[in-house]
Amino acid sequence: MDESKVNSGKVLDLRGEPCPEPQIEVVKRLNSMKVGEVLEVVSDEEPTEYGIPSICESRGYTCNISKEGTSYRIRIVKTK
Repeated sequence: MDESKVNSGKVLDLRGEPCPEPQIEVVKRLNSMKVGEVLEVVSDEEPTEYGIPSICESRGYTCNISKEGTSYRIRIVKTK
């Protein structure tokens, strides 16, 4: 797992982490973030494409997902 800063937020690289680890890590990070902060998640687990957006929707956070080769890049804005 690799984490680095990106524009007023962080990038969480979870490639190679099996499910449900990406979802667990995203929830941990979101819980420690402030409103307005951005989290970018990179994962190669296909369930990530559905699981993380569901987490964001249930919490009312903005979430955009794109596929880059075999990886998914998910940009989450903590809105409340």
